[in-house]
Amino acid sequence: MGLSTERIVATAEQLIRDTGSTDWTVRTLCKQLECAPGAIYRYFPGGVDAIGAEIRGRHVAELGHLLSDVEDDLTAEGLPSLTARSWAARLARRCAAYLDFADRRPEIYRSLFALNETQQTAGRMQLADEALLRRPAVIIQRAAEERELNRPSVGRFDAERMATMIWSRLHGFADLRLSGLVEDRMDELRDRLLIEILATAGFKVAEYPVGLEAAAKAARGNR
Repeated sequence: MGLSTERIVATAEQLIRDTGSTDWTVRTLCKQLECAPGAIYRYFPGGVDAIGAEIRGRHVAELGHLLSDVEDDLTAEGLPSLTARSWAARLARRCAAYLDFADRRPEIYRSLFALNETQQTAGRMQLADEALLRRPAVIIQRAAEERELNRPSVGRFDAERMATMIWSRLHGFADLRLSGLVEDRMDELRDRLLIEILATAGFKVAEYPVGLEAAAKAARGNR
């Protein structure tokens, strides 16, 4: 099989999955591809950094599409007790999908955030900004307009600040879960996290966390 951009990227991705690490070299990749280092550099002059950046860019885009699709998927996991078409439910589904992505693809999730300054490209950062900050900010603003929040309007700056706080909560939860240090407690805390995220944004429904959490647990138990 001839060498190609797709084959190099696919083999590098497999290395990440197999080893659970992004710490690999061109030589390691050459052994898998049975080629000389120069052959890889013809496709990726930047070597490991360039290949890693390509992989991350693709998966940031994949995560963005996943979050976009799940927002309108009324059957997707979130907080089952919420009105499915509400902005609160849309945000909860996006948050749940983010956590599911980290659970299902831990090596890829870790690699998304294993960036140094040379690996950060404007395109990838723009994709992440749109999926993880701008769209949640828009949801928060629309929720305010439609009286789902405790205030009638939210400015762009405040909405994006809330979205950043939400992302930090999700990322911290995902990282802690992947660490395995408190694995036995994370499942029971997931609904509580989603409720607290709604509270961070100011959703009225989050004023009753105990009832909301109990309703979500009951809804899952009846499936």
